[in-house]
Amino acid sequence: MSARRWLPPALWAALILVLTSIPSPPGPPGGIPHLDKVVHFVLYAGLGWLVTRALRARTTRALVMVAVSIALFAAFDEWHQRYFTRDPEIPDWIADVLGASAGVLVALRARRVEAAP
Repeated sequence: MSARRWLPPALWAALILVLTSIPSPPGPPGGIPHLDKVVHFVLYAGLGWLVTRALRARTTRALVMVAVSIALFAAFDEWHQRYFTRDPEIPDWIADVLGASAGVLVALRARRVEAAP
């Protein structure tokens, strides 16, 4: 297993932890509702895509393990936010898991398109 291909997902996961360690600024009045859920979705979609891309095995079991691993990472991320004047929220975790799942599916679809004759 090449450690080099795992560097992008590891750096992306570290970026997520850094970003979620920054205390939340108060939102502007009249701001976009639920924008934070979109950000969670996008960040975790990137992580799901990068992990799937780095993974050599394409079995259903391997992909389920990717999804479960990222869901656990997202749960840890939500838990650790309470130490940085942020509120851990189940809806944020759900956005994380949905985003990771979307990233896995996009990576799989991209691979199928590349492999098509």
